[in-house]
Amino acid sequence: MKVIHRSEELLVLEDRPLFLGITLIAMALVFVAGSLAVIGQGEVFGGFLLGLVGGGVPVLIAALMVKRVRLTLDRRTGRLTRTVRSVAGLRQDDHALDRLTEATVAVNYDGDGNTYRTELQLRAPQETVPFTSYYTNGRKPQRMAEAVNDWLTTPKAEPAPGKAPGG
Repeated sequence: MKVIHRSEELLVLEDRPLFLGITLIAMALVFVAGSLAVIGQGEVFGGFLLGLVGGGVPVLIAALMVKRVRLTLDRRTGRLTRTVRSVAGLRQDDHALDRLTEATVAVNYDGDGNTYRTELQLRAPQETVPFTSYYTNGRKPQRMAEAVNDWLTTPKAEPAPGKAPGG
């Protein structure tokens, strides 16, 4: 998760779970290599099954879980857009920017420790929009919430009296 653009008019946050994707691809390649070694020893059925299950499961998990999420807050258009790209395609949720009251950090409590995610609080009607579908450890969700809240509370600069805009 990181801020990829910040200006008075536009804030863009993005989450690209590269580590998860690379780990799952490496896992699939290890199983496929193992299956080829088993096939090389004459165990064709066992090697094929190992390659199919061991290589296919990580690829399936990657296809279902690895999603690039982009959050765009645009004062020019007055829109808040959440775009999710995955193997399954593109999904875009669009809301009026003036519905956004704040960004908060949700906490998931479990036996292994707490995990967090950034959520956007909308009004009229009341709605919570998660930045990502998953919870994570670390401070990134808090930093993303702070970035959104700072941007929301930073007033748009007005041109000085007697000066033309942009001049």
